Amino acid sequence: MEKGKILLAVTAFHPQRWHQLLAAEREVVLEPAGANDPSIAYAVVWKHKPNLLSGLPNLRAIFSVGAGVDHIFADPGLPDVPIVRVVADNLTQYMTEYVVWRVLDHHRHGMLYRAQQPKKIWHEPPQRPAGDISVSIMGLGHLGRAAASVLLSLGFAVNGWSRTDRPMKGVSTYAGEAGLIPFLNATDILVVLLPLTPQTQGIVNYGLLKELRRRNGLGGAVLINAGRGRLQKDADIVRALD
Repeated sequence: MEKGKILLAVTAFHPQRWHQLLAAEREVVLEPAGANDPSIAYAVVWKHKPNLLSGLPNLRAIFSVGAGVDHIFADPGLPDVPIVRVVADNLTQYMTEYVVWRVLDHHRHGMLYRAQQPKKIWHEPPQRPAGDISVSIMGLGHLGRAAASVLLSLGFAVNGWSRTDRPMKGVSTYAGEAGLIPFLNATDILVVLLPLTPQTQGIVNYGLLKELRRRNGLGGAVLINAGRGRLQKDADIVRALD
């Protein structure tokens, strides 16, 4: 039985490297041979044309060449097959570094010191130990768990929330609608690492932000959205800041 071809459909970058890697395993095509091409078994995509995949009768799975899958869900003709995203060590490392950097910057009053520097002021505010600061991660997938692990090693109290229960050693975990408010009420620094889906679009709204802890020695609750921009409602963030 023929293994089936791979459709490579990407925009915004040149597909040559992906073509080279995939072609070592199977035949790769850049366009289907007709709207109902039966020879294609897998699609490797990034922001592909709408409805490109809807007529492929033997399609078994769709692979996103990036960490996000929201570009796939945006396809109005998305077929009902499994969707797989890439998990790359360097991407995980980059995201973990970003999250830890932003958390430490707030914890160590980076904004205050940067404001003082051009004025030649040196005023050292009280510094709380990391264990007194609760960092909460929305989204305990691969990226969220990697960030949580490093934050734990630095001594922070770490909470995690996901749509379904995902226990993690050393992390206080919450799940679903019932766990969301208790999770937020225990949060000094909120890190958002959710995927963008129809269920998560706009989830960072005023109703969510008003539940964060305010009296925490950081000057107020902190939001670090390390996910897609459409996870948040900008006007609600401004309202919460006011």
